[in-house]
Amino acid sequence: MKKEIIFSLCIIFFSALWLQGQSTRTPYKDGNAISLVDSLQINLDNFYRIRSTNIIPGTVNILLKGKNLSAQDYKINYALGTISLSDSLPYSIFDTLFVAYRSVKLSLQKEYQRRQLVVKYDELGKDTIRVLRLNKPLDTESIFGNTIEKSGSIIRGFTVGTNKDLTLQSGLRLQLAGKLSDDIEVVAALTDENTPIQPEGNTERLDELDKVFIQIKHKNASATFGDYEVQKKIGEFGIINRKLQGLLGEFKFGNTEGYFAVANAKGKFNSNAFNGQDGVQGPYRLSGQNNERDIIIIAGSEKVFVNGEELKRGERNDYTIDYSNSQIIFTPQRLITSASRIAIDFEYSDRRFARNFFAAGAGTQFFNDKIKIAFQFIREGDDQNSPIDISLSDADKKVLASAGDRKDFAVKSGVSLAEPDSVGQLKGLYEKKDSVVHNQPYSYYLYNPGSDSALYNVSFSYAGEYQGDYVRESLGQYRFVGKNLGGYLPQIFLPLPELKQFGNLFFQYNPTQDIAIQVEFAGSSWDRNRFSTLDEKDNLGLARNLSFKMNPLKLQFGGVHFGKIGFSFRERFIQDRFTSLERFDKVEFARDYNTSSSSQGNEKLREASLILQPVESPFGGLQSIFSYGSLKKGTDFSSDRFTNQTDFTKEKEFQFKYKIDYVHTKNGSLSSNWLRQEGTSFYSFGSIKPVFDFISEKKLDKISSGDSLLSSSLQYFEGNPGINFAKFFGVDASIKYLFRTDYLPLAGVMQKESNSYGQIFDLSYSEKREISSQLRVTVQNKKYSDVYKLKGQLDNQTILVRSQTRFSTTDNAANGDLYYEVQTQKTAKLQKVFVKVEKGNGNYLYLGDLNNNGVAEENEFVPVVYDGDFIIVNIPTDQLYPVIDLKSSARLKLNYENIYSAKNFVGTIVKALSSESYGRIEENSQETDLKKIYLLKLSSYLNEKNTVRGSQYFQQDFFVFENSSELSFRLRYSQRRSLNQFSGGAEKGFSKERSVRIKFKLLQEIGNQTDLENKIDNLIAGVSSNRSRAIESNGITTDFSYRPERNIEVGFKIKTSKSSDYYPATPTEIFTNGQTVRLNISFSGYGRFRFEVERNELTTNTFANYLPFELTAGNVIGKNYLWRMFFDYRFGTNILSTANYDGRKLGGGKIVHTARVEVRAFF
Repeated sequence: MKKEIIFSLCIIFFSALWLQGQSTRTPYKDGNAISLVDSLQINLDNFYRIRSTNIIPGTVNILLKGKNLSAQDYKINYALGTISLSDSLPYSIFDTLFVAYRSVKLSLQKEYQRRQLVVKYDELGKDTIRVLRLNKPLDTESIFGNTIEKSGSIIRGFTVGTNKDLTLQSGLRLQLAGKLSDDIEVVAALTDENTPIQPEGNTERLDELDKVFIQIKHKNASATFGDYEVQKKIGEFGIINRKLQGLLGEFKFGNTEGYFAVANAKGKFNSNAFNGQDGVQGPYRLSGQNNERDIIIIAGSEKVFVNGEELKRGERNDYTIDYSNSQIIFTPQRLITSASRIAIDFEYSDRRFARNFFAAGAGTQFFNDKIKIAFQFIREGDDQNSPIDISLSDADKKVLASAGDRKDFAVKSGVSLAEPDSVGQLKGLYEKKDSVVHNQPYSYYLYNPGSDSALYNVSFSYAGEYQGDYVRESLGQYRFVGKNLGGYLPQIFLPLPELKQFGNLFFQYNPTQDIAIQVEFAGSSWDRNRFSTLDEKDNLGLARNLSFKMNPLKLQFGGVHFGKIGFSFRERFIQDRFTSLERFDKVEFARDYNTSSSSQGNEKLREASLILQPVESPFGGLQSIFSYGSLKKGTDFSSDRFTNQTDFTKEKEFQFKYKIDYVHTKNGSLSSNWLRQEGTSFYSFGSIKPVFDFISEKKLDKISSGDSLLSSSLQYFEGNPGINFAKFFGVDASIKYLFRTDYLPLAGVMQKESNSYGQIFDLSYSEKREISSQLRVTVQNKKYSDVYKLKGQLDNQTILVRSQTRFSTTDNAANGDLYYEVQTQKTAKLQKVFVKVEKGNGNYLYLGDLNNNGVAEENEFVPVVYDGDFIIVNIPTDQLYPVIDLKSSARLKLNYENIYSAKNFVGTIVKALSSESYGRIEENSQETDLKKIYLLKLSSYLNEKNTVRGSQYFQQDFFVFENSSELSFRLRYSQRRSLNQFSGGAEKGFSKERSVRIKFKLLQEIGNQTDLENKIDNLIAGVSSNRSRAIESNGITTDFSYRPERNIEVGFKIKTSKSSDYYPATPTEIFTNGQTVRLNISFSGYGRFRFEVERNELTTNTFANYLPFELTAGNVIGKNYLWRMFFDYRFGTNILSTANYDGRKLGGGKIVHTARVEVRAFF
């Protein structure tokens, strides 16, 4: 009805305007008209077009042969702007027609066209033809062409405000991929934004946001500029995998190919090897070449091995890694015990010196690929003249120059006198204490900020476990624990800039397709300290490798086939001074040859193997490999290794693998015999497959002249029987039993150390679309023998569970999901560290050194909404505690209409109801009785004695007419409990919300949403924190929305609340009333405009108490005014502009304005 009235009024209004226009004629003003003269050549068609599009009638004057023509001498069409002369008018083809007239000035063209015909010569028809040419607008396709796939954006903007200078924002992100021509292809990812954010190492694939490069490819060559990864392998020694930033060139012409790389290296290579711990899935910390802990792992550079097997990254796979904190955690998919051999290769950055990298290599083949020659040269080193996060004084450089290659000589004292303050008083953090250690005078430093005796500032460096005298309790706080009982020293280790150079020459000859002869020579140079000219004689090293390989060939005598036989042999020599840029041996080479006790020396390795493959029978295929290896190192060490591996397999039916490995080692007076056996087998009976695996080792280390076993001896047997079910009633399941017996020497005699036993259950179901479920449970118990319990060993249990289920009914009456994960690991308490950022980008403000102790403590920072210049970062401390970590959640959504659909009174009521329940429990606890945690005994949760971190959250929503826009209700109850142990003390929190939301429409254009809330927010924090509170608040908010048109919305919101903080002795009461007016306008498909004005008034009963941020929501006592404007508009499909303006006046403060404008173009 309303729209019909508006339409009728518009008709009457425009009709009146039209009638008024008919009764009076508005004259053209001189300012709106111009005089024009057109000269037109007489033509045979007698058709003349005037160039103006709008001619004022009555102003036309035509001149022919010097005479003015009358109106009878011509016809004029004002709409089309054309003239034709009368047939009775005398004129010749050589005459010219002059037309004078007046025209209104309008920005209109005479013609508008999207296409036009052009004349082109047709080669096929040998004639000119008229073809269509489109006038396309400028777009990304006209710039890049239709063979280039592109995406990205360009950002330009600025921000200006009352309390900040004008700042410019500029950003470019562009991705290109496609062909520039038939032979040239380009791939590029460009940006001018600096994104120093490490990707999270919890997925199999990483999103490297800061990767910028341009790659141009040709069939014979390619070039990459920017960030790239070089992966090359020439021979055995010439392996390189690096993440670089610079230039990479590659070429290939026929059988010749090569590359070169000039770049800055993002990091340096290192490898860590260690054993796991029982009941600890992580975190395991990685360290640099010199035991540095403050390193950053280069994302994606790691290779993780457990027992020689390479693992996959990802929460659903084997491990996750924290690149910034250099820590790795293994998932429940991979059980870690004290017998797990963990090796990790990685690149890391210590930000000491810029690193330069150069590499070049090439290879070619001759005589039908029978001969191959390749070479490679690599140079990688620190630039000693380009330090990054360090500053070296002349005295430091002298220390480095005199240290030679000895890193333990490149140290200086970390102790310095504090700088005097404004009154000349020395205020340091540490005071010096004198003591006696081992009957010798000894001085140590005690952390005691604020003390009159604290005259020193001390810098500590990590020296290695039990290599130092101090432990780190928190960032900047160290505690003396005794001589060589800690890991830190009050010293500064000066970094030694190094330079490595490597080159190798590789030759391969293939007389036949199955025979290969390889020869490799390599040389290296390693300058461990570029500041020093000392100790240079041991820089150079050499290596060589000779190998012969024959692939299995058919063995035939007298027409009878005896199967296949293969053979290989190699001899390798490595000088003790030789170094490579990366690992080239197998990850467990040292274990294979038992080199743990070997000393430095030249290394000589000989290996031979024989492969036998008898003729395959209907019963399956058989293969047996016999190997022998001999390793000599220096003058004392020698190791002989004998192995046999037999494999009897019939695909998908059965498999039997057995491997025996015997190693005899002599190292001076030490003699070692190591026997290793392992086997695996299965046999399939349809969908049922029994399996059995076993591993057995016996290592006896002795002094040649005695019978007593050394502590490095060991013996164990591990057996794992199991059974797998494939698609058994839609279920894939497996059960495996674990048992292991370990023996270790005690008083020179092998004695039983422990028994380990456990089970692994795997279950998955996805047969029906309505439900999918995955479950994996690993339980292992380790029981120590009595004799080892007397030595302090304790029984332990490992629990690893991951379960995830999603379900929904076909009629959508119910849907939900369940998640449960628990694992034993170690964890550290967290320390809150406040990091300074640009003003306005933080959420904390520093009040200053309130207690005058020279330390910025937590209670000296307050949370703010505006103008914050600090953010809070949680840093793990050094000490790790064994914990059980549990994460669990459940969600259930019910639509009662689909559960009870009877057409009666009850059904009518139920039809309007629905609900959603959600709960989440997280607990990181030191509870020793693990079943209290994994069986969800909540009374043992959030225990200040055991809980390191924990939270419990529950939310219940009930809906009435949930999806109705006319009238709906939501009743919500939520509750959260939490407990977190920080280095500064524990924080225990409790919050609760009870609320009712009503949404209804008064009219079609007017709606309302009203919220009634009761909230409780309690927190008990440590003495060094100002966050303790006990807040209860009650409030009501009603929001009216008026939509006169679809694209216009006017809103008015009123809120009032009372909040009380009962934590102080005299409770604080805050009364709040607020009003908000807003206007929203949307421009369909083009943009939006929003303007909002908000007023909040706070009053209080006292000014004596501290006001927590949560009590005032960032407002100040008094009247607070906020006004905001937001506008965005899209120009076409590729350009978006936005403008933001914020103003505020808080209490009696000054008015603050902030504006930001940005234009973003998309490709």
